[in-house]
Formats: sequence, structure tokens, C-alpha cells
Amino acid sequence: MKDKIQNAYRKAAPDQAGTVRIYEKILNRANASETVRTTGRSASFPRRLAVAAAVVAAVVLMASVGYAAYQHWFLPAPETYEPGNNGIYQEHDRKDYNLVELDSRRATDPKPENGTEETDSQIIVPLTDEAFIYKGLDILTQVGMLDVRPEQLTVIRQENLYWGREEAEVAFDQGEVQTSVKFNAATGRFLGMHGIDWQLEENTSCSTDADAAKLAQRFYEALPVEQGYALTHVEKYDGQYWSYEYCREVEPGIFNQYEMVRVAINPVSGRLTGCTVFYVPLLDDHAPGQERISQEQAEQIVLDNIPKEVEGMNMTQAETRIVFPNWIYTEYGNLPNRRASEVTRWAWVLVYEKENSEFTEQIRVYVDCYTGEILGGNATK
Repeated sequence: MKDKIQNAYRKAAPDQAGTVRIYEKILNRANASETVRTTGRSASFPRRLAVAAAVVAAVVLMASVGYAAYQHWFLPAPETYEPGNNGIYQEHDRKDYNLVELDSRRATDPKPENGTEETDSQIIVPLTDEAFIYKGLDILTQVGMLDVRPEQLTVIRQENLYWGREEAEVAFDQGEVQTSVKFNAATGRFLGMHGIDWQLEENTSCSTDADAAKLAQRFYEALPVEQGYALTHVEKYDGQYWSYEYCREVEPGIFNQYEMVRVAINPVSGRLTGCTVFYVPLLDDHAPGQERISQEQAEQIVLDNIPKEVEGMNMTQAETRIVFPNWIYTEYGNLPNRRASEVTRWAWVLVYEKENSEFTEQIRVYVDCYTGEILGGNATK
């Protein structure tokens, strides 16, 4: 694998004629700069010789590793974490608040205490607990939960160890329903909410699937999430919990499932019962005109690197998709508690199955479309 990557870099490096041209341009520029510094006098021969030697060294380096502009992202070694005091969460702080007291204080002392959330320029001051409380209540009001004025609330500060981020969660009881709204504690970005309810099916809010879809769309558009995503999937878990997935369309008909807003509704009560925001952007850094590796090349990479895993199996499916690297089938595949990847990638997804097996035996392997690396996969056995 490393030899193939190095060969790819060598192909991107300049040829001999290009190397000479680069040398001449840099040398001429160095001579011009030296002339200015010496107030019109020609640069000394030793100085020019030193510059020339430096240029030659730089060109040799470029020829050996390729232009930086053509260097692709490569799968880094994963970061790991130790499980926290609540699984993938490490809770730092938990404080209870009385909303009546907060409202009273806000009325008598209206000066801003909520800091500044993420903007297009920079983050100035982290948000306070009170800011997150009112931010969460405002979001619930936007989606029609006008009756949400809980007396007692709890703000939980915790680190999400899997995603590697600090979070602030506002939790309270809404009647018999436990409701919470979650944010990125550093940026103020809305991460999701949940508040699953259930009621007798006497008066159904949504009489048809189309009515439910319109309701979910209204909730999606009312939430402070990335807009313009397309509805790609609907999952009906039971009569009162339907999930709608909105994803970013990367190319016509191609969607990134990791840039997604998942909205859950209760079609009976007509309420928003959940939302989860995923944001793992696609990193597509291939050079202009660069072709993806072929399916045959991807298959050979699998055979060269993990022959034992696919031994006795037939490849039954191959397609290019956007994948979430997870390091399975790499040298780090057995490393426990790996943090999530920060990006998604275009990859060949190769599916292998064992024929005449009593149980389904299938593995999927992700091969990067441009670097040829194995990024991960999964297995069903």
C-alpha cells in the first residue's frame, strides 16, 4: 500500500524539464531580490551558489514527495478515549435552576449574561447555563411547544468522548415527559432534543402519511439547523414515533448521510418528539482532472491487504458512496474506544458474501476513491 501511495506522489511530481524551469524561475527571483538588497550591485557568487544549492535541495524534495497542492488527505491514526463516568460521556457538572427565579432576575437585571455564541467570525465568550436554558426554551417555542415553562431545570455539562466535544444539556420534566435540549458547549450549536410522548389514539393529528410528512417538514424548517437538505428516508418505529431523515445532496441523487438532520414526530399528538443533528462534512480534495481508482483496483487493494477476511467469499456488490471512516480492516481495527472521524470520504464500498452459508455472512470494505486506502467497513456474521 505504501509503495502505491509513493508511486502516486511520484507521478504528481514535476518531470525533468519542469524541474529545470522551476529552478530557473526561483534562481532569477532570488537574484532580483539580492540585487535590490545590495542597492543595485550584483549578488556575490558565493551567495548565488548558496541560493542555487538551496533551490536544488527544494526541487529534489518536491520531486520525491510531490507537490503539496496534490497531497491528499490520508487516514490518520485514530484518537482514543477512556470511557467516562457515563459511558461515552464524562460528566463535569450538574446544576439545578428555578425558572421563576431566573425570569425575575432577568427582568430586574437585563444586562446580557449569556455570552456570545458561534458567529461567522469567531467565538468571543462561552455561553452560560442561563443562556442555554433560554436558548433551549426558545427553540421549543419555535416548534410549537408554547406550553413549555418548567419550574425546575437542570443544566448538565459533559464531554462527549466519542465525538470529542464539550456539550451542555438542558433537561426538565414536561408533565410526564422527560425533555432535553442539547448544544455544543463551546459554540452554542444546536445538537438535538428529545421528549418522547404517547397518548391515546382518540384524536389523531395526522390522518395521512402526507400530513405527517408536512408536519415533519415544518418542524425541520423551524429548527436552527442547516436548511436545504432533502428528505431521504422515513422510518415508522411504531404508531407514535416516526423518524424523518434530511440529508445534504452532494451530487444529483447522491446524499451524505453524515450531514443529516433526523426529525422525529408523534403523528397522533402532532408534537416534535426528537431531533438529532449529524455534521461530518465530506472532504473531497482530489486534484483537478484526477480520476477515481477503478473497481478492479479497489478489489485488488482488498485482496492485497485483507486476503484472510474475504477468503472463501464472493464479491456481490460494488458502488461508490460517501462513507464514514471507522478504521475497521486497518492496522487500528482492534484498537478500542476510537473517536469518530472528523470527515467523510468518497469510497468504493465492496460487499463480500459467503455462499451456501446457514447464516448470512457478509462484510463491507471501504476503499478511498482517490488514495486507495482502506478506510474501514463492517461485518454481518
